[in-house]
Amino acid sequence: MHRHRLILLILILTLALPTQVLAAPQADVEADSALLDFPNTVTFSATLSAPAEIVDVTLEYGSEQLTCGEVIAKAFPDFVPGTSTQASWTWDMRQSGSLPPGASIWWRWRYKDASGAEYISETQTVTWLDDIHDWKTLTEEYLRLHYYGKDEAFARTMMSAALEGLRRNKDQAGMYPDIPINIYVYPNYDDMRDAVLYEPAWTGGQAYADVGVIIMGLSGSDSTWDQNTVIHELTHILVGRNAFSCIGTRPGWLEEGLAMYSEGELDSGMQNMLDSAIRSNNLITLRSLNGGFSELPEKANLSYSQSYSVVKYLVETYGQEKMTALITALRDAKPIDTALLEVYGFDTDGLDSAWRESVGAAPLAIAQATAQPTPTFVPTYVPISGIPAAITATPGIIPTSTGADEGFTGPPLFLTISLICFCLVMLLVIGVIVLGVVVRMGGKGNRREV
Repeated sequence: MHRHRLILLILILTLALPTQVLAAPQADVEADSALLDFPNTVTFSATLSAPAEIVDVTLEYGSEQLTCGEVIAKAFPDFVPGTSTQASWTWDMRQSGSLPPGASIWWRWRYKDASGAEYISETQTVTWLDDIHDWKTLTEEYLRLHYYGKDEAFARTMMSAALEGLRRNKDQAGMYPDIPINIYVYPNYDDMRDAVLYEPAWTGGQAYADVGVIIMGLSGSDSTWDQNTVIHELTHILVGRNAFSCIGTRPGWLEEGLAMYSEGELDSGMQNMLDSAIRSNNLITLRSLNGGFSELPEKANLSYSQSYSVVKYLVETYGQEKMTALITALRDAKPIDTALLEVYGFDTDGLDSAWRESVGAAPLAIAQATAQPTPTFVPTYVPISGIPAAITATPGIIPTSTGADEGFTGPPLFLTISLICFCLVMLLVIGVIVLGVVVRMGGKGNRREV
């Protein structure tokens, strides 16, 4: 009996032990490299070896970024089967779209031999950046400021502005960086635009929250503008990461309003524009600013100014904790109306009414509350910093994309009805003619039968 129990116990313990998983054989890879032709292409190449003939090669690659799931791109390079083979493949940014300077690219090789064994190489990384400039780096806390063509005193001035931006966003909205933020400062706008394919000619700065990268060009004449640009774009990074949601959206007025508010007070020109719109009752409904801003420069600037004022009202009236709660609710994919109701007790229209009262504007009209957002071909909620007034209007000219007359509403009603009646009469006449022909042909057929 004891012997049987011992055998049973051994069987139970054997079955309970974890099954051993055989790891893939270690890949034999040499000369594994990535050759950058910035900003156009990156070419991956390596020499792969295996005990048996290599019959299948796959390159897995991608960029390190904030996503809703693991994203792995695959390429299938040409190669000559053999126990040792060279593989190479080029990622053409001119076809796929460009990565921002400073993005981290990763890659690895996965291949099989004739015996069925699969090999995976170690993951390699490279920074997507040009090698023609003598880049220097200044590091403070979560910030890495990269620059060239300027002295260290300039770099420290820009770093001080960025650190001030971190402090303001912490105090005003409770936002913190979760990764190191890389700021690439180009000495002029042309160099910055050359670093990113298909960049609009009016762009002076850009923030890429998914990879934690800011690129910007210097005005060359306005140090205050340059420092504010750093703060503005830094805020976009923080909003993009603190309010990141796979299924939710962030209203444009909040995104741009926080970025504008973090810079400090509005400049006199934009403040005068806002004051004039308040006096003349030409404000834009806040619900219309949930999406992209208008393409028209004057409306775009008013959208930025008004968004600034609304965010200022929320922060200075209700405090930082509620703004942090609003950002958290958006991160949790709650619609903006739901988030506002939970945190402040009013929805978008309620906020619009309360803000208008605070600045002495006319009350929000009921008919305006359901106005639809003006569609735009330029997603102004994507972090974009403008260019100084000496170059273009602030905070950035939004180019028009069509020449259509927005006032066209269609033909007059009486003309539409007349056309419809005419078409019906014509159809009736044609039907009568066709029916007559059919009847006549049928009659001729009957006579032939006789």
